Amino acid sequence: MDPLAIELPCADPGHVLWYRGPAEQFVESLPVGNGLAGATLRGLAGGERIQLNEGSAWSGPTDRSAPLLDPAEGAATLQAVRDAIDAGDVRRAEDLLMDFQSTHSQAYLPFAVLSVEAAGTVAPAEGPTRCLDLRTGVAGHRYLLDGAEARHRTFASHPDAVIVHDIAFGAPADLRIGISPDKITARGMDAVTQDWGTELRLGVLLPADVAPSHEQAAEPVVYGPDSRAGAVHAGIVTDGDAGFADGVLGIRGATFVRIVLATGTVLNHPSARHANTADDADALARLLSARIAGVLKEEAFEPAMERHLADHAGLYSRVSLELGGGSAAAAGKPTDERIRAFETDRSDSALMALLFHYGRYLLIASSREGGFPANLQGIWNEQLQPPWSSNYTININTQMNYWPALTTNLAECHEPLLRLVDTLARTGTAAAGLYGARGWAAHHNTDPWGHPFAVGAGKGNAMWASWAMGGTWLADAVWRNYSYTGDLARLQAAWPALEGAALFALDWIIGEADSGTHTSPSTSPENRFVADDGGPAAVGRSATMDVSLLRALCASVRQAAAALGSPVPWLDDLARKVAALPQPAIGSRGEVLEWSFPATEHEPEHRHTSHLAGLFPLQEWSPQATPELAAAAARTLELRGPESTGWAMAWRLGLWAHLGDAGKAEESLHLALRVAGDGLAERGGVYPNLFTAHPPFQIDANFGTTAGIAEMLVQSDAAAIRLLPALPAAWGDGSVRGLRAVGGIVVDLRWSGGVLGSAVLRSPADVGRDIVWDGRRISVELARGEDLELSAGSFV
Repeated sequence: MDPLAIELPCADPGHVLWYRGPAEQFVESLPVGNGLAGATLRGLAGGERIQLNEGSAWSGPTDRSAPLLDPAEGAATLQAVRDAIDAGDVRRAEDLLMDFQSTHSQAYLPFAVLSVEAAGTVAPAEGPTRCLDLRTGVAGHRYLLDGAEARHRTFASHPDAVIVHDIAFGAPADLRIGISPDKITARGMDAVTQDWGTELRLGVLLPADVAPSHEQAAEPVVYGPDSRAGAVHAGIVTDGDAGFADGVLGIRGATFVRIVLATGTVLNHPSARHANTADDADALARLLSARIAGVLKEEAFEPAMERHLADHAGLYSRVSLELGGGSAAAAGKPTDERIRAFETDRSDSALMALLFHYGRYLLIASSREGGFPANLQGIWNEQLQPPWSSNYTININTQMNYWPALTTNLAECHEPLLRLVDTLARTGTAAAGLYGARGWAAHHNTDPWGHPFAVGAGKGNAMWASWAMGGTWLADAVWRNYSYTGDLARLQAAWPALEGAALFALDWIIGEADSGTHTSPSTSPENRFVADDGGPAAVGRSATMDVSLLRALCASVRQAAAALGSPVPWLDDLARKVAALPQPAIGSRGEVLEWSFPATEHEPEHRHTSHLAGLFPLQEWSPQATPELAAAAARTLELRGPESTGWAMAWRLGLWAHLGDAGKAEESLHLALRVAGDGLAERGGVYPNLFTAHPPFQIDANFGTTAGIAEMLVQSDAAAIRLLPALPAAWGDGSVRGLRAVGGIVVDLRWSGGVLGSAVLRSPADVGRDIVWDGRRISVELARGEDLELSAGSFV
């Protein structure tokens, strides 16, 4: 293989991350993924370090996390909590709520490392040496080995469920290839000679239970009868001489090496049979070997490469974004230098567009059909006890991961989230039953096995543990998916989840419609107020977020029932109870009250803005329909301040966009693109590889920022599509293609100097919609499959 045959496009500022040297740490490495497995690449001179993650590599499933409370006592204990709240005894209420807690949900684990080491004198190549092309999903790097150029190329194929790593040397080279488990237990390694080359096989054992890193668990990592087997198979073909010894494959005189990696565990999804027998491990080995052979056989690789490129481009190329302004000099710098320069010169609009595209790339790489949803780190993790278990935090973070899925035309990537909702609708009946309620419930943490209970092991603070609305918020994804895709069969399949969430709401809401209803206990996720005794407290009645989520759920269920033509006898009762909940209130400072009563905030600049969910993402409020609430939301954001963690700033970006404040939205975006680092606690930003910082690394802000940029350009609901609602003046001339509006309508826009040049809308069905630009509204009829073109002159 000619080294020049491995192309490394490292100079496109719009769609490529590139660097002058190798990565030294995880947040500098470049990610690839196929939604089933992921890898991060260091781009080392003289070799490579590929850190592998397997999407099904979670600790558990386990029964270790049962609640402390006997289910038979649940309803009575809940009533005691409510009585304490009514009596003003918040301390007793919070103490009683701890009885509902289980220990913890499970953790997403590291898996294995493949190392490549070439022998010889190594020197850096001139110019760009390491890059990731978002358009192709291909990463690569280059260096000099004994004076001749060497190139590496890596991609993760979803159609073939493998990760491919190619190496080409300008002169024959010697190298060593090894695979080792990454912080988990090895079960042995061997090599098998196949008719197409050499196959390395590494077996691993996953812990049955992993406690969160913030807990002082007596046994933080537990192996036992519930531990599951996993494996990595590496198929290797080369024109050199290969031999296996001491766990390492040595190759001499190679000009090319191709490595194909397949990973898996004996339990790939919660819907699969839970077994851990020798037969299961053998079946997994056969599956992984077949995947490798299907790519490595002589006639198979080029078609496999074409399948990957077509599959990736079929998703990624749906949307394009060009932002005017900025300088060619800024855009021509390596990505890490551009991030540092952005601290003082924010004219690099192409970097903002790159961050937008990167979020779409990461969602494609970490959330695909057949895999688990993107977790707190997507599908990439290097720690055995990762921050917050790298799990699903469903009081904002998991939801934010999927904010861009529908608006940026990646509905296929939304499916894993819907499968998680289906899982929780089954497992969450136990959590609802613990409260004496029907339906299903989930709290603020869960995992692929559908852990539904409050966590904290009887010690968790109510501000995060005692929030029973996780299922209510997740159910919103079901209707939202249908509103964009029109997939009636998927809506029908998900109806049990919607129905179960609604039945829980019916039993959770207290009181009668004619005298007023409320929720109790109620918290506003992770925030607290100052109680009468002067200390911080979290529990009360009818937090504003509760009401917003329940109103959204009621609307979703009503629309879903109408779409399905299903009679729902309890729907009117739910609607009456929800309508009787307290309306959002405005405080003395002009802000939206977070709780149902005026309260002094324990942390006035708290990162969560839960009480503004009615504005975004739920879109129940707007400057047009509810101007007083919109103005109060703006005041709330001013009081919270612009500074916060990464995902919190991404939420602020979306909120300001829905308030139509382009300047504040742009300011939030600028803050999101600051340099992140270990010494910058509670300050969001980006790392050198554009991973976003909570800190530490959390991927939710990558997705939330992408969604926020989309919301600056197009917003929609069932009534109207709003064009350029929060367009910053600094973006100058620009265009966007392929954004999606409610109803599946695809929107292409061009603008110049802040003025709409053209808008092209394509609908999958005949439909009438209102279109809004610059405060002006027109009604149009869209014909199925036909383009409708508008301009500024269309808005009279």
